[in-house]
Amino acid sequence: MIISEMTKEACEDFLSSKNFGHLACLNGDRPYVLPIHYVFKGGLVYSFAMPGSKIDHMRVNPNVCLQLEEITSDQDWLSVVLQGRYQELPDTEQWRTERMYAWSALQQRPNWWEPGAYDARRHEIGDQPSHPVFYRIQAESISGKRAEPN
Repeated sequence: MIISEMTKEACEDFLSSKNFGHLACLNGDRPYVLPIHYVFKGGLVYSFAMPGSKIDHMRVNPNVCLQLEEITSDQDWLSVVLQGRYQELPDTEQWRTERMYAWSALQQRPNWWEPGAYDARRHEIGDQPSHPVFYRIQAESISGKRAEPN
């Protein structure tokens, strides 16, 4: 097996071609990792979540990491890691255009809403359901490795 570094362009192409990865954030000094649906465009990751632990952790510490992989076999795989900073896209006039962009871009991907739709049933405030939190992650570094059989 030969393991090689991927170029930044190859990493970005891979991020753009996928819509599911694992987001890591910090809960104090402990890592917290969970799956997310996302869209990657122009160095930005767009996603959404219902209010809860993930959003609470990212509000306290905006340093996050997105990891995704494609595994064909033990000797044929690739993995990409994006390090970046979380930023909410609140439902305000200032953020309306980018929030709508995130919503419309996510809507183009299959099943983008499933985790949030499931969480919406669990996150009700009184008789009112809570509202989704749209956010972006500004990429600060992107790297990847690829393994190929000899």
